[in-house]
Amino acid sequence: MKQLSRIGLIALVCCQILNAEQLHLYIGNGSSDGISKALLDTDTGVISEPRITSPAVSPNFLVFSKGKQFCYSTTRSKHSDGKSNLGGVSAYLRTEDGTLVFLQSRLTGGTGACHVSLDRTGTCLFSANYGAGKVSSYKVKVDGTLSPAVSVIEHKGKGPHLHRQKSPHAHSAYASANNKFVYAADLGTDSIEVYSLDEKTAELKSVATVACPPGSGPRHMCFSLDGSFLYVLNELKPSVTTFKCDLASGGLTMGKTIPLLEDGVKNIACSEIRMSDDGRFIYAANRDLKNEGRDSISVLSVDGSGSLKLIQTAPVGVWIPRHFDITPDGRLLVVAGQKSNAVVTFHRDPATGMLKPTGKRIAVKLPMWIGFVRP
Repeated sequence: MKQLSRIGLIALVCCQILNAEQLHLYIGNGSSDGISKALLDTDTGVISEPRITSPAVSPNFLVFSKGKQFCYSTTRSKHSDGKSNLGGVSAYLRTEDGTLVFLQSRLTGGTGACHVSLDRTGTCLFSANYGAGKVSSYKVKVDGTLSPAVSVIEHKGKGPHLHRQKSPHAHSAYASANNKFVYAADLGTDSIEVYSLDEKTAELKSVATVACPPGSGPRHMCFSLDGSFLYVLNELKPSVTTFKCDLASGGLTMGKTIPLLEDGVKNIACSEIRMSDDGRFIYAANRDLKNEGRDSISVLSVDGSGSLKLIQTAPVGVWIPRHFDITPDGRLLVVAGQKSNAVVTFHRDPATGMLKPTGKRIAVKLPMWIGFVRP
């Protein structure tokens, strides 16, 4: 029996070694240096020293094309008045060694570009402009470059928060599962703006405005695997609100809102939300605005009816976890600690969804986005 146990143990270790891989880890930031690239070991959570792979100004959010051949990032440039910043999106070609080669930039028609995403075909790009409260769309060409903005839509309204909701603040935009609609979260107006999408032209047209809980500040979103549920992360009142999606009309029906923290907790704001590839767990990041060591990742289970249950609140050990992502094999979760100037890794149990620190971290200037590509 002891011999069999040794053989079994050796087989398990060999299996783990074979499954381990090194990923290209890309890091966007809020500085003027550019997009960084490092290597991530999926077995140990160790990250190599990051190096700038492409100069860029404030590449604070990125998205890769399906085939990983192209990358798109937010950016900014100075207005002719020398005072205000113009929002933009930049396109890059990803070479065989993982280097990002700049192709082109386009203006977003607003200020404070904070989010970019692609539609389900990869032929339409969307940007959200926090400062201007606008959502823009672009047609993606075969060579990866972008058309000028096809649609630039300015949101209207405000919310009850005295400081954060005086005007619209578009914070993200995502295509629906059937690619017929785009949902844009506006933190300033407590709403989800619903747009129809013409994927041939990338044109957006307003369909509906769906109210979110007052003062919640909707920020980012994720879909269930079949697209029938939309989970909205609320920044100002740390929570996740579930919406039932009507795939035919694009309509949203609001369901339950699940708090991520205890009642009465103040000065904590949410940042990012992710669903595991198997659709069983949702992760949400909580930022401690007072730097009192309360930064965390909330882990929620998703049952067969789409309902959520909070099962873990994992301290992250970095200040302002601005963004995070799960590796393709589901075994690691990597967090960008913006104000700690650090990136940290966590072991993730695919069966339970639970997180455990690896103890590994690297120094990076103002990390604000994390993403992976297999070499």
